[in-house]
Amino acid sequence: MADDAGYYSIRFGADPVQLAFFRAGLDRWLQGLSWPEEARVDAILAVSEACTNAVKHAYVGGVPGDVEVVGRLVAGPSSRQIVVTVRDEGVWRPDQGATGYGMSVMNGCMDRVSIRRDDAGTTVTLRSVPVPLPHSSPEGMAAVE
Repeated sequence: MADDAGYYSIRFGADPVQLAFFRAGLDRWLQGLSWPEEARVDAILAVSEACTNAVKHAYVGGVPGDVEVVGRLVAGPSSRQIVVTVRDEGVWRPDQGATGYGMSVMNGCMDRVSIRRDDAGTTVTLRSVPVPLPHSSPEGMAAVE
């Protein structure tokens, strides 16, 4: 749920059915930011891929846990980006010869993608491509890092 224009957060059970609700909320947040359509679709696709991976792989064979998604808006003098983290508390499983295209999709849709794995789970951080500032800047934007 979006607390203000510059922030988005949701936590949902690692259940494939929940992915549709998550995507709808992310889309509403980006539309509220007047995010350009092509960049909005790319961001939804990339973040959805990260969430799908968490739902499908993080809790295999165990008790399903949660997926947490936190997005924030960062702005500079002439452009803005979103930074979204997708976190699970599951166990990382190395690729066993799978032919998935998840990383390719995320890297193709976003400016930067990083993955951190530790005993607490996996965190995927996605930074969008820069997009132009809107005519009137939303409140709550952080400075570009």
